Amino acid sequence: MSINKGHLTLRELGPTDELAFLEWYDSWKNEDPEWATFIWKPGMSHAEHLQRLSDYKDSSKIPPQRVTSTMLYAFVAQQIVGRLSVRHKLNENLLRRGGHIGYSVGPNHRRNGYAKEMFKQAMKYCQAIQLGKVLVSCADNNIASWRVIESFGGSLENRIFDAEEDELIRRYWVDVSEALNPTIETKDKVVGYVVRQKHNINELLVFDHDKEFSEAGTQVPAGTVDRNEDYETALMREIHEEAGIADLDIKAKIDQYSFYRETQRCHNRRHVYFLAPKTELPDRWTHQATGEGADKHLNFHYYWIDLETAKTKLAARLGDSIDLLVKYL
Repeated sequence: MSINKGHLTLRELGPTDELAFLEWYDSWKNEDPEWATFIWKPGMSHAEHLQRLSDYKDSSKIPPQRVTSTMLYAFVAQQIVGRLSVRHKLNENLLRRGGHIGYSVGPNHRRNGYAKEMFKQAMKYCQAIQLGKVLVSCADNNIASWRVIESFGGSLENRIFDAEEDELIRRYWVDVSEALNPTIETKDKVVGYVVRQKHNINELLVFDHDKEFSEAGTQVPAGTVDRNEDYETALMREIHEEAGIADLDIKAKIDQYSFYRETQRCHNRRHVYFLAPKTELPDRWTHQATGEGADKHLNFHYYWIDLETAKTKLAARLGDSIDLLVKYL
């Protein structure tokens, strides 16, 4: 199957592509060649390679522990610039890491926008084989990769630690139809982790609302970035409106991720910051929110909790970045 878009074509290898494939494989000589292919081995004929690729699409011709898949290569003119594998279903291992799609861009072809175009065309292929939602994973520190995934509406489900690779992995679900024809709004949000140290314990500033709003759960200062507002300005404004404090030092931006928020029916793109008080803050206080948001005039009851407690106590996924905060500290 071949899908065309502009100057890049994502398709399966054909009988006349042997030279292009060998040049592609050779371009990985200074990196892990499994990112070029995990089927072809030196000495294998092109005909055998094509047959094995075809066999991987047939469940009767693969080992029981494997899943059917299609290997697609990204061509620009007659040159291969990338590889993308679509797994037709998931097993237990792929559900944890790997997902439906794995891709790589050649060492000589990065930072040209090819990954994004490959991903877009892969969504068309997934639609053609009737995959409605696909799981895609990448290393947490692979910023380029997760930005591509999020640009197609990828919703972060969670992060897991891969002990074998010794790295943190992001796991995203992508709605194929939404990726191809976006209809859901994305809102930029800022989240403030205000941390103090007391008795050699790092404590996080959190709040609860009045009892009649207890379903909102325990939260940290956060809010929406206004149009033409930079993230740090929005962060300090939200904290001042929600907590009544301004004497804070922004230490670092520790996280960014997107997810679909069912209650708001939109994507939230969160920018998470670590802040420290410049002066001592009380153990507890109550602040009535200001500003023009929906929380105006609501009471915010502030107190401090340890970071381990925060992992499970915070509502609305506001604890998603606590492990990164702990690592940073």
